[in-house]
Amino acid sequence: MTRFRHAALAAAVTLALGACSQDPESAPSTADAVAVVNDVPITEQELQAFIDFRAMAGHGTGQAPSREAALEEMVNMELLRQEALERGLDEDPGVREQLERTRTNLLVNTLVERYVDDLDLSEEALRQEYERQVEAMETREYRARHILVDDRETAEEMIAALENGEAFTDLAREHSGDPTAEAGGDLGWFTPGEMVPTFSEAVESLEDGAYTTEPVETRFGWHVILREDSRERTPPEFESVRGRIQQILATRALQDYVEELRTGADIEIRDGGSGNPGGTAGTPAMETAPQGDATAQDGADSAADSD
Repeated sequence: MTRFRHAALAAAVTLALGACSQDPESAPSTADAVAVVNDVPITEQELQAFIDFRAMAGHGTGQAPSREAALEEMVNMELLRQEALERGLDEDPGVREQLERTRTNLLVNTLVERYVDDLDLSEEALRQEYERQVEAMETREYRARHILVDDRETAEEMIAALENGEAFTDLAREHSGDPTAEAGGDLGWFTPGEMVPTFSEAVESLEDGAYTTEPVETRFGWHVILREDSRERTPPEFESVRGRIQQILATRALQDYVEELRTGADIEIRDGGSGNPGGTAGTPAMETAPQGDATAQDGADSAADSD
């Protein structure tokens, strides 16, 4: 059995038999049970919750088990749970640690969900954030190709070949060390913020249809760049990004809430963690796109759709 199936079984056991860990005084009566296993009741509510869970997990099918099959499985899991308790596994340090970690995660997730659900995000606040995002977004985007080589001399040879009439796409396919080589160096549409600064500055300095007459160096190597086209980006409509604006405001409110908790708490950091080494780039000249801007990516998507 794979680790995934072990995890799925454990989750199913937790869901189906959660009531078994209740205080005996609050546990359901056996009179209302659909099954009783060594005096431990399984209720109709628990059975239906288990059926719904299995339908959601579905092992890829999305289909719920029959009522009879689900009840048989719950009976088997209850027997296994009782056997685990009989063997004292609930006192195992590793098990107790995992249970406490699960409990912590559940408490934190529930608090966050309820905090976010209780937020009253006004239409005015959403509109103001939308306007802020639109003002911050880059309105100009470019389409370019590039040839990436290891040294300046080779880049200069590429420029000389272009001046002698060779096609940029052919040179890129033959000489570029970038994954875009097969596409003739095509980088598609991008905003300056998506590229490393030196690359973006070179693209912005060109006219549409022109290429760099001097090699451009970045941390990835040496580039010869052809700016094919440019255009203004149209911001997405407010309603199309309403959900993402809500997420931004909710995340910001949650961060403020956590900061308030930290301010009012007595915290002593005794062992500092290591710094974030940072992300890695994908396409050699490409930087990771910013994630907090609700309009930037949607604006790019809408612009690309109009292409």
